[in-house]
Amino acid sequence: FLFNFMDIKKKHINDNYCITERIIHKKLKKNIIIIGPSRSGKTTLSNKIKRIHTEYNIIHADSILWGIIRGLGKYEYYTTHVNERKNLAHSEMFQSILIEIFNSAVRYDKDGFGVILESAQLEPKMLKELSDNNICICLGHGTLNAKRIMEQCRKYDTCNDWSYKISDEDLLFNCKKWHQQNILFKKECLEFGIKYIDTSVNREKIFDNIINTLD
Repeated sequence: FLFNFMDIKKKHINDNYCITERIIHKKLKKNIIIIGPSRSGKTTLSNKIKRIHTEYNIIHADSILWGIIRGLGKYEYYTTHVNERKNLAHSEMFQSILIEIFNSAVRYDKDGFGVILESAQLEPKMLKELSDNNICICLGHGTLNAKRIMEQCRKYDTCNDWSYKISDEDLLFNCKKWHQQNILFKKECLEFGIKYIDTSVNREKIFDNIINTLD
C-alpha cells in the first residue's frame, strides 16, 4: 500500500509539474499585430502561424469592418460607395476600435493561447504604445512600383482573393494606392520603431523565418 501510495504521489507531482510547464509555456505565448498595405501577405502569414501554432486566435480586421457595417444596416450603402467605405476603414476611429478589440482579446485570453491581429487599416503610428509588450511587424512591398506590385498580386493571388477576379486595369488602379500606402508605412515604421519586412522577394522563406522566431 505504501509503495502504491508513493507511486501515486510521485505521479501526481510529475503531472502537476507537466501541467505547470504547459501553463508557463502558454503564458509566454507572444501576441502579434501584423499590418501593412494590401496584398503584402498579412492574411497568408497569419494563417500559416495558426496552422503551426494552433492555439492562436486570429482577428481579421476586414471581418470587424464588415461586422460593423452590417450591424449598422449599411451593407448596401458601403458596398456601392467604395470611397466612403475606405474612409471609414482608415479612419482613426476604426483604428482605435481595432486596438481596443485586440487589447480586450489579450486581457480575456486567460489561458495564454495568444492573439494575432492582422490589418491593412492600422497605421504604424497607432502601434507605438503596443510595440513593447507585443510583436508588431509591418509587411510591405519594398521598393516595388505599382506595376510590379500588380505582378506580385498575379503571382501570389488565389481564387479566394478579391483581387484575383478583377481586370488588370482595375488592379493597377488599386496597386497605385497600395504603393503610396507602402511608402507611408515604411516612413512611419522607421519613425515609430516598428519592424518593416519586405515580402516582395522570397516571401515563403521570409514567413518561415518569422514563424521560427515564435518558437
